[in-house]
Amino acid sequence: MLSSSQFSDNDGEGVPHSDGDRNTKKVRFKESVAEEDISMAVDTEPQQIISWKDKLLGNHVDGPISDRLMTPEGNDNDFVLLDGDVNTSIIDGIPAIEFSDRIKEIFFKEMELTVIVKLLGRNIGYNTLYNRILFLWKPVHSICLMDIANGYFLVKFQDTGDYNKALSQGPWTVYGQYLTVQRWSRYFNPLQPYPSVVLTWIRLPNLPGHLYKRKIIEAIGGLIGKVVKLDTQTDNQIRGRYARLAVYINLDKPLISQVLIDGLIQRVEYEALPTVCFECGKYGHVKEMCTSAVLN
Repeated sequence: MLSSSQFSDNDGEGVPHSDGDRNTKKVRFKESVAEEDISMAVDTEPQQIISWKDKLLGNHVDGPISDRLMTPEGNDNDFVLLDGDVNTSIIDGIPAIEFSDRIKEIFFKEMELTVIVKLLGRNIGYNTLYNRILFLWKPVHSICLMDIANGYFLVKFQDTGDYNKALSQGPWTVYGQYLTVQRWSRYFNPLQPYPSVVLTWIRLPNLPGHLYKRKIIEAIGGLIGKVVKLDTQTDNQIRGRYARLAVYINLDKPLISQVLIDGLIQRVEYEALPTVCFECGKYGHVKEMCTSAVLN
């Protein structure tokens, strides 16, 4: 049987964040394991919007949030369209437009230090997310946040080190849920309900003590997904109730609930993944809503 644990061990875990001088409402969420209320700040100030160009290029992001709330139009005087850069046509009665490879390369170049983030299992407001990622990532240089469709956000960095830290030092959790972080790709589809591959913490409860060796635990974790790192206390052989490690898992496939180690069954627990079906083993729905159970 799959086991999904609700824990939020992470960088900045359990440390309250400051909302600064924002006006906030408090919405109380009950965490099933911790059995304590968690306050979630909900945006109340009206959101203006920065231009697409200024957001992606990181312009005007040092001021307060109200200064980043922007109008749709931006200053594109330094963006020049040459002959052949834009081609329009009618295809099967539908107006069509195509951009040249030169223009596409400019688009993609501007997105080089951009990541896509999404909070699994819960919606989050723009201002709240902005404050949380500043608290978790502590970027050296300014970042720019843009909300897009379906709960996804774009984060544009100015510094390569800040960009790599966000990608490599997870898993990140906000309000007990994973904040998924992935590189921006031209093939990204915001209509996808959640990213296919996410970095998550797993536990191997009651792992025999003689197996608490880094290379051994990494080999076991490799049966579940690509191992990124071990929990510090696991690596130092301090925590013995379970081994804890961060691995990449594919949410489109059934989660592995157990493995065999020298012929003995070893359970696998997944932290902060509450919406897991115990019928088919997949993330994103519960047993009562499982189509596999209906078919069977």
